[in-house]
Amino acid sequence: MSDTSATNIGLIAPELKEFICGNGDLVNLILADVASEVRADVFGSKQEQGQRYLAAHYLSLIESGDSGGSSGASGPIEMEKVGDIQTKYASSNLNDMSRYDETKYGRIFMNIRKGCVLSFDSFTP
Repeated sequence: MSDTSATNIGLIAPELKEFICGNGDLVNLILADVASEVRADVFGSKQEQGQRYLAAHYLSLIESGDSGGSSGASGPIEMEKVGDIQTKYASSNLNDMSRYDETKYGRIFMNIRKGCVLSFDSFTP
C-alpha cells in the first residue's frame, strides 16, 4: 500500500489547496503523522483513503486556527436560538482530543476506520 500525498488531499479538500501550497513543511509533517497512525496492517486497502481524510481533518483544524482545542466553545451545535441570539455547543469529552466530529473529513475518516478496525468484547467465564 502507498501513503497519501498533498495532491490527493487537495483533490478532496479544494478549500485547503492554498493552505497546503503555502505550508509545505507543515503538510509534510502531517503526512508523516498520518502515515504512522493509519497503517496498512490495520486499514488494508483503505490505508491511503484513511490517511487522506485524516490529513484533511488535521489540516482543516489547523487552517481554522483551532488545532489546540483551546478556542473556547467548539464542537457540534446542540441548540441554536435566533431571537436574542443564543448558541449552545455540545460538551466535548476533554479526554478525546481527536475531535473527529468537528470536520466533515474527520467524520468520513471515522466511517472508514469503523469498516477496517474490528471491535470485540471479552467475556470472562
